[in-house]
Amino acid sequence: MKNDFKKGFFKALEILKDYLPVIVISGGWAPLVYYHYLLSKKEVEPLRTKDIDIVVPEKLAKRRNRTVDEILAAAGFKTKFKSRHIPPVVSYEGNIEGHDVEIEFLTHLRGSGRNNVVKVQKDLYAQALRYIIVLIENSIKVSINDLKMENGEILEVRVPSPGAFIFQKGLIFVRRTRREKSAKDLYYIFDILSNCQELREKIIKEFHKFKRNYHSRWLSSFVTNLEGYFSDISSEGVYLVLSQRPEGAFPGMNDDQFKQYVFEVFKEFISQIKSL
Repeated sequence: MKNDFKKGFFKALEILKDYLPVIVISGGWAPLVYYHYLLSKKEVEPLRTKDIDIVVPEKLAKRRNRTVDEILAAAGFKTKFKSRHIPPVVSYEGNIEGHDVEIEFLTHLRGSGRNNVVKVQKDLYAQALRYIIVLIENSIKVSINDLKMENGEILEVRVPSPGAFIFQKGLIFVRRTRREKSAKDLYYIFDILSNCQELREKIIKEFHKFKRNYHSRWLSSFVTNLEGYFSDISSEGVYLVLSQRPEGAFPGMNDDQFKQYVFEVFKEFISQIKSL
């Protein structure tokens, strides 16, 4: 069933194939791409959700004379208003391969304003959020080598680099209005750091780049956020990560052992970032 759901996810992206070179797949599906296609660990099923977060530029040019809204409407997706703001937060909902799929579009929020919704293309509105620019400017292309499109070509998608994914999650989780979303953000960070050791060196190198390329206060905020949530084993961040632990993950550890491990993983990572 999980594999079928994955096929449904990539089928949804195939519908948007004309835009795949310029959009970035983020949220809970990014770790799956890391595991299955960067590290070839297809037996691993990381935490994820059914909704698909797609990061887009602030101005998205029309490709092949079709807008994103037109493409999704033709595929049977319906728009759903998710807020009372004007313009409202909008998602696209449809059924792909027998699975309900929800797509949301995100873009970067500039200036000192509050999070809002902006028009990025005709009839396409994206929720503008802080720090999304990190994901846009630090994406990587990944080949989905076990799924081909209808024309026989290999599906290629863009996802945030693992370092950028962690950086943005560490900046945004304190701004979440829902505790569950903060918990998921922190679990994604923990999961990558603990289970993707092959990526660890590259992630640290990326943070060197982030220190040069972005406001110094962003890196300072990142460290401050994590330190505030992982000061000791009884800190809130440890319990938030524990609350998202999937059934069967880290077998052999009871809850107390798992909490100790979570704390040690974040403590080591924070120390590495502070030493940059």
